[in-house]
Amino acid sequence: MVFTPEYAEFMVNCYALDKSGRRLFDRVFLSRPKGSNKSGLAALIVLFESLAPCRFDHWAEEGETYEFLGRTYHYVKGEPVGRLIQGSRVALAANSEDQTGNVYDVVYHNCMHGPLAQLRGVGLDVGQTRILIPEECGGGEIKPATSGAASRDGGLQTFLVLDESHLFVGRAKSMALTLLRNLTKRGADEPWSLQTTTMYQPGLNSLAEDTYRTAWSVAEGKTKHDQRTLFDHRYAVLPVEELGNEKKLMHALMESHGSVAKSEDGYDHLMLPDGRVTRVNPKTGKDDEGYSLASPGMEPGPSKYGWMPLERPKNYVLNAGSDPSEAIRFYLNSLTSAMDAWLPESQIQNHLVGRDLYRTGDKRQMMDAWKNVIGKDEPITLGFDGSISDDSTALVGCRVRDGLLFLIKLESKPDDARAAEWRVDRDAFDGMVRFMMDHYNVVAFFADVNPWESMVAQWELDFDDRLMVGPRNRNSGKIRYWTNAWQRDVYQALVTMAANFQYELEDVPRHAEPRLESVALLADPRLVAHFRNARRRERAFGYLVFKETPNSPEKIDAMMAGLLAYTARNRYLTDGVKAEEESTFFVPFRVY
Repeated sequence: MVFTPEYAEFMVNCYALDKSGRRLFDRVFLSRPKGSNKSGLAALIVLFESLAPCRFDHWAEEGETYEFLGRTYHYVKGEPVGRLIQGSRVALAANSEDQTGNVYDVVYHNCMHGPLAQLRGVGLDVGQTRILIPEECGGGEIKPATSGAASRDGGLQTFLVLDESHLFVGRAKSMALTLLRNLTKRGADEPWSLQTTTMYQPGLNSLAEDTYRTAWSVAEGKTKHDQRTLFDHRYAVLPVEELGNEKKLMHALMESHGSVAKSEDGYDHLMLPDGRVTRVNPKTGKDDEGYSLASPGMEPGPSKYGWMPLERPKNYVLNAGSDPSEAIRFYLNSLTSAMDAWLPESQIQNHLVGRDLYRTGDKRQMMDAWKNVIGKDEPITLGFDGSISDDSTALVGCRVRDGLLFLIKLESKPDDARAAEWRVDRDAFDGMVRFMMDHYNVVAFFADVNPWESMVAQWELDFDDRLMVGPRNRNSGKIRYWTNAWQRDVYQALVTMAANFQYELEDVPRHAEPRLESVALLADPRLVAHFRNARRRERAFGYLVFKETPNSPEKIDAMMAGLLAYTARNRYLTDGVKAEEESTFFVPFRVY
């Protein structure tokens, strides 16, 4: 088997070990566009898990070898040496009762034909509904799992494949969840699961959608426990209105397919952070600028080992009968918005800046990343929205010159057992507000009142005279914003912000005149998720935004705090600047 650079890296990650030789990941998730041979890759791993020494045994000594079907591998001293699983149980979960799935078909073909067919002479028993592993390979079975969840309970699986998990809904999803629970029963054999999928359709509540939500929860800090999950998702963003632009479409397809795409010149390529595609010198592994796959921010581009000519998906997308939302999901592997989403996913993605700041695995660095882009002397506004024991509490800033929204502090109700006793740290938010007022140039601050009225009132007493504008006029309080009572004001703010997300994102130089229509999001995954979760609900006077359901764990508080910060910014630009000019006046005096 010859791997593209991307899938070679994925295989290494699948079998990553800690210093003691234990697996790092119990659950592996691979998301790629349609046609990326995800099922074929999963079948290869099934064969390795069933027939080969796939679990750590010891570190190699000098001269150790491994023989299989007449071939010999010579270990380098210190390499990990594997062992067979005794009595392996490999389950291939299909998404319906009447099919065995693409993975089993590939496994069956390889066991019937080619080099592995030699094992049939020593006990490899290949059938249409199961494959029995010979004792010299440790024994065991490979079997599709298409029956109901109840009949699967009690299994002792060592490896589980969930192919096309975006299709696992209803009964199929229940079966999959049962199989995943079963993986805890054979701890010594370090069982694990592999999900392969294309981007899910929002609202179906599929297994893939659950996994994405878990990944976002980890990124938001709502799940503290180590999930031991390898989450590998490749996608591209292109607005629906630009799908007809062939140049942009081809570049987006390169982004989403990576090294699955077949290169036209017989070389491997790199995709640089600035969007350029460069050719790799096979002798050095680097392009002409000295970049390699090991360089920060690099992604694999079209490969000499790729198999997908990008003309195929391009022609499908451009076909007059194609559904644009399906084209985005299947071939750009990108999320399409729910029907009632407040902002389309494409608009959110097209207004993200500073992605590189959030590619580090250090959560503390990610939480403070905004400090790297916000100067202490440039005008900013603040927005606050909170709760006490439910939902989230958020403090968001907005840079006046370009409308850049950045998440300063967020506390969310955990998704785990800690939720029962969780309460937001009110003192921590009070301290952060005071820190911002003392160390940054805050010119306006709007805060939702309920249920923080006493604290918001104290902020007004302490900071009112330093702020230039208030939610309604300069003579009333300058911080308190009654979102529940001022619903028409909230509607107008939502309309303004949503309209400005439709403008092309442009860089606004520091000393340029601010433009009201400028808006951007610093790419903190927590802030992005809250904007993504906002759902539009119609009202007699227009609309408001809410969570998907009242009890949904998908919060929007950081989005509401961002809305208030952005509204404060626009109010400052329209009224505050004028107020600053009017505050400069002259007092006449007699000159003798």
